[in-house]
Amino acid sequence: MKKSLLPKLLSALVCCSALTLGAFSAVSMAQANPAKTAVAASKKVEPIEINIVDKKATAETRSLFAFMQQQRKRAIMFGHQHDTTQGLTITSTDGTQSDTFNAVGDFAAVYGWDTLSIVTPKQEGDVVAQIKKAYARGGIITVSSHFDNPKTDKKKGDGMVGTAWDQTPAVVESLPGGEFNDVYKGYLDQLAQWANNLKDDQGKLIPVVFRILHENTGSWFWWGDKQSTPEQYKRLYQYTVEYLRDRKGVHNFLYAYSPNNFWDVTEANYLERYPGNAWVDVLGFDTYGPVADNADWFKNVVANAALVVRVAEARGKIPVISEIGIRAPDIEAGKYDNQWYQKLIAGLKADNDARHIAFLLTWRNAPQGVPGPNGKNVPHYWVPSNREENIKNGTLDDFRVFYKDDLTAFNCDISGVYTIETEVK
Repeated sequence: MKKSLLPKLLSALVCCSALTLGAFSAVSMAQANPAKTAVAASKKVEPIEINIVDKKATAETRSLFAFMQQQRKRAIMFGHQHDTTQGLTITSTDGTQSDTFNAVGDFAAVYGWDTLSIVTPKQEGDVVAQIKKAYARGGIITVSSHFDNPKTDKKKGDGMVGTAWDQTPAVVESLPGGEFNDVYKGYLDQLAQWANNLKDDQGKLIPVVFRILHENTGSWFWWGDKQSTPEQYKRLYQYTVEYLRDRKGVHNFLYAYSPNNFWDVTEANYLERYPGNAWVDVLGFDTYGPVADNADWFKNVVANAALVVRVAEARGKIPVISEIGIRAPDIEAGKYDNQWYQKLIAGLKADNDARHIAFLLTWRNAPQGVPGPNGKNVPHYWVPSNREENIKNGTLDDFRVFYKDDLTAFNCDISGVYTIETEVK
């Protein structure tokens, strides 16, 4: 129980320091408490039956799925995009530091990265070494996909042209038989090569929750709802899974589906572009809301989370909030809500369904900000850090209250993620 911050901080410091140095091993645990270890070893644990997209998934990938199914009944894991590779208070991006750790003494439980670090030109920088460190700590890895627009890929150079944010429709052209299928396959080939070489120090493949073509119910990406029909989008999602799993032999992925939040929160709306049970392991949604007058938005977050939990449970899937935060324009205008994290966890905690999401993920803490309207960089971060601005405005204290809550789990609150025995249906 996280009754006070200081004991939890000290515990996390010991835990994460040991994990970072590679000294926190099963052997040392056995030496510390041999009687407990002996009792645990004597128990025969029956494999957990799971139903996942890839029947040939590695043992560790299967275990990750089973772990998230169990963990979501205990606590909601906190996730952060670029937790150890971007930050406002870190002096190194080698995977050993993070704003989250500097704020509360622990890393995020879920580490988010993107294909922007995988597919050429890898504009967010290679992150394999940092992923290995996160995995060695027992953390969970998720990767989102901002694939460039296959139709305009060769025309880059003017604004968003050729990027994921180029709204030129390209879904149909990316499918087999389409004019730009080879370009899209080129992205997947690079991703597959990366996945098949993503291994820990023992040579075992590192599992990844791969989030395919997210926010598809908006229209700001080339795969959006104005750029494709539901059936066209479904087919591209299915093709992506099929190509990676069956043609390229990727067996360390769980596959996530994540539209935007719905204001008309119905199962029919959520499932309109859903690729189908055979193609999805993780069900989520992305949502960003205002700083001011945000009570209705928080209610909507809870309603969407509750819906996703019910839909996931009916299908044997993992429910998550795949992205959440204050909307970017408010962040970049310097606005803040020093009760934001407390409102979020209180709302989720009060709902018998919503409280059972496996994790929620906040976006990155960009150290240089992003270009603003006048050409100067403006703030762009979602985790309050241990610096004067966040101390004075109360947002750091808000995040620390969230951290202390019994319903939240950070890196050192989880263990045994990759060692559960499973059987695949």
